[in-house]
Amino acid sequence: MSDVRGLLDRISAFRQRLEATPRIIPEAIPIDPADASPTVAVPEVFERSLRQIAGSGTAVEGPLPPPLTDRARNLLAAAQTLVARQRIFAAEPIVAGIAQSEGDTLAAYHRETVGVLDCAVRLAHSFPESPSVQLKLCDGLQGMLGIVGERLTVQERALARRKADYARIDRVAAVYTAMNLRQTAALAPVATLAEELLDDARQTKPLRFIHTDVHSVQSYVGGMESAAPARYLAAHAVNAAQVVARMVPFDYEWASRPLVPIVAALMMECGMMRVPPSVLAKAEPLTPDERRIIEQHPQYGAELLMRYAADAKPLAAAVAVHHERSDGTGYPGGLKGSAIAPLGRMLATADTYAALCSPRPYRPAQDTRAALTDVLLLAEHGQLDKDFAEYLVNLTFYPVGSVVELTDGRIGMVAANHANRMDPRSPGRPVVAILAEADGTVLAHPEHVDFSLASRGGILRTLPADRRKEVLGHRYPELI
Repeated sequence: MSDVRGLLDRISAFRQRLEATPRIIPEAIPIDPADASPTVAVPEVFERSLRQIAGSGTAVEGPLPPPLTDRARNLLAAAQTLVARQRIFAAEPIVAGIAQSEGDTLAAYHRETVGVLDCAVRLAHSFPESPSVQLKLCDGLQGMLGIVGERLTVQERALARRKADYARIDRVAAVYTAMNLRQTAALAPVATLAEELLDDARQTKPLRFIHTDVHSVQSYVGGMESAAPARYLAAHAVNAAQVVARMVPFDYEWASRPLVPIVAALMMECGMMRVPPSVLAKAEPLTPDERRIIEQHPQYGAELLMRYAADAKPLAAAVAVHHERSDGTGYPGGLKGSAIAPLGRMLATADTYAALCSPRPYRPAQDTRAALTDVLLLAEHGQLDKDFAEYLVNLTFYPVGSVVELTDGRIGMVAANHANRMDPRSPGRPVVAILAEADGTVLAHPEHVDFSLASRGGILRTLPADRRKEVLGHRYPELI
């Protein structure tokens, strides 16, 4: 009797926990975007199964599932945990904002995850009475739940990265918008962001060039709004600041106080707020009047910083000259050589490299190797500072995080670099994590190749965004 009483006590305790748990329905992105329903529900029979497992005395309609083995019960409890994680993910405002985005890789990945979880729950409900058959089916159910758990982790990481990108853009855009409206702007949020970017560089985190449309006013439906083109400009400023964060350790003047150049890079595009978005979005050559407006933005940005940002005088001086060129071909003053402040010359180098690596309305993003080569050539021809251009060599041709295509057609991500100025081969011979075969088959686990040690093969190019999406979007949404 003591054994029976112990079993009844356990069932009673489980029933109480179950009754206190919300309905097992993962609120998720509709599998059919045309469907107005906001959820993909786990079958009602699954909930009835759980209630029967708990010994609930509540009458339920429809056939009851057979008694389940302990292992099956444990797997159903694990499924319940995964459903809870899925509901938390689906409740995120960003996820709700992209729910109907058919071309969004994270939205598509989420829909697939919901589908796999739904299949797992249906499999659990279809278990027969035979304990031996149940145990065999549990192997399949456990595998499916393992896949769901892995997919949830991937999509949660992708969401965290996207939230971080959006937050960085919005912080800078808010300051740009405030100053353009002649309002005093606090630089504390920008300084905090500069510290984050510096920490990323110190940890050799991937260098990722983010981008928004010129007319973008918010990151997602329901997100923070900024007047165009603030977000477009802020994204470029964040890109340039990431580059500066990787340059300052090599400069004797700024290595001991690296935050100043990074904050300057984050603020250098504020003067472009007076340029109409229609001008920035043009794919055709600019008219003389349009070019004149753009060429005034460094001086206008410096004036905004002086008037509406406290303690910004050192930043304003650098922002005013970040488009000057050492040979006198820059703007707005046509300054030459040492007449351009050193910080302005650093910003000019980082600005040029970041712009080349990002798409523009009149051209696609350049391959990182081509971008670095162009910057070095500009320095050689006297337009950019040679010392600052050489600092970029430490990024190598393919910075960490670059998704690349190899000479044999395989696809991989740069995991590490061998920065060695004495070896001319090192910039193009990184450690690459192979993610997909030449035919597009995604590997179950990345395979690492150190091309500094390999006698054959190498990198062909940085993979364009559309090709990354095609090959890797369904497995690695965070790389798109």
